[in-house]
Amino acid sequence: MSLSRQSLEILLDLIEIKVSVIEVQDKDDARELNKLRKCRQELVNELSKMHTRRSTSLLKSSRQSRLASGRRRSISRH
Repeated sequence: MSLSRQSLEILLDLIEIKVSVIEVQDKDDARELNKLRKCRQELVNELSKMHTRRSTSLLKSSRQSRLASGRRRSISRH
């Protein structure tokens, strides 16, 4: 299942809110906090991957545009 960027950001915000208010009083709370931190890191990694894929996609698209534009110019010159 793939989540949208917006959904990932919302989940990240909710986890950060919970992490900020959790009071560790026993081992179970400490485990819960560690799970939340791990989950937060996974979401951050996913957002980073999305950003990287989007940037790569935009670069490829831009490169293809420039190549196509260059071909059109060279064809029209002949």
